[in-house]
Amino acid sequence: MNHAYQYPYFEEWQDGEYLSGNACFDFEKMKRTEGGRHLMAARSLMSRFKDVDDKELLKIWEDMGVRCEIRETKGQKWLCFVPIEAYGETQEKYPVMMIFRPVGLLAEAFYEYMIEQAAQGEFIAMIYSDEDPDVNDVFDDMLQEVLRDFPADLRRVYTTGHSHYGELAMEFTRRFHEKIAGCAQQGDTAGIIMDFYGMTGEKVELMHSYDLPIINVAGTTEMVGIFPVNQDAPGIPEDSYFRKSKFPMTKARRIEDWRRRLYAMRCPVPSEEEIAAAGRNKVERELGFPCDHTEILYAEGSECYIGDLKNVDGKYHFRTVAIENIPHTTTRMMHVLAWSYLRRFEKDLETQEIIERYDI
Repeated sequence: MNHAYQYPYFEEWQDGEYLSGNACFDFEKMKRTEGGRHLMAARSLMSRFKDVDDKELLKIWEDMGVRCEIRETKGQKWLCFVPIEAYGETQEKYPVMMIFRPVGLLAEAFYEYMIEQAAQGEFIAMIYSDEDPDVNDVFDDMLQEVLRDFPADLRRVYTTGHSHYGELAMEFTRRFHEKIAGCAQQGDTAGIIMDFYGMTGEKVELMHSYDLPIINVAGTTEMVGIFPVNQDAPGIPEDSYFRKSKFPMTKARRIEDWRRRLYAMRCPVPSEEEIAAAGRNKVERELGFPCDHTEILYAEGSECYIGDLKNVDGKYHFRTVAIENIPHTTTRMMHVLAWSYLRRFEKDLETQEIIERYDI
């Protein structure tokens, strides 16, 4: 690592303390990586523009190749980023990415690269969320507008969200799983926490009853110490607020929540002892649980620890990724990894079968 390396938007970092409450986070290392550069370039949107309807910002999106439509449905404001080519005569059907985040510049800063992916023609991106999961049902009405107004592929609708918006994305996905082909949770907990954003045993059983691909991608230096699962939460100060919250801090609780997640994902559930002993390779040591397939991708200055789990049908429909030295935020690599995984799947809306679009 070249500690003399600098790049534009350096002033956006401030002192870096707001990024993570985890003692393991290396701020000096992150701000000199390619991933850090992209992160701060995206965050600069918040200081360069006034709001999502700023004419200069709208022109930037248009010049990039995507049109930002600011819509309102049932009194709820939402954003729709549509590839320019989708407005003309085209035979192409575009997937739809439903991004859970309240409308605002922060949402666009968080998901700047997903907007760029929309500009590249990868999908139509929608941004909306309320804090109330019942209110979020209106997102389905917004989806129907997109399917009505644009050449969208209703077999390839995906959801994503960061932090507790990842939980809200999962709740929406459970409610409308017949229409969703996959979900990407970002910066979310590895296991399933009961009584967290309304999680119940009944909802765990519902998830266990259907097949739906999920990728969960988060940092190794999250403020709640998500990884490794088979250890007490690393890097969390003794006086941290999170030690008194629902987030699991002890090894036993973390393993319990992880086993619940595996059951919900219809994957074989190892014993507590097997999870505690995981560590055949670096990926298992970083994630803290046994995997059926592992790989390490090095990109933008961070190692990405990728673990795949087979479900009871022998299909790799559950992936967990921990990105080295990433705190509680989204990053471009999270969006790259999320889309790289989700784009493999589509849903047969009649049979509810998940179709794998590529042989791998």
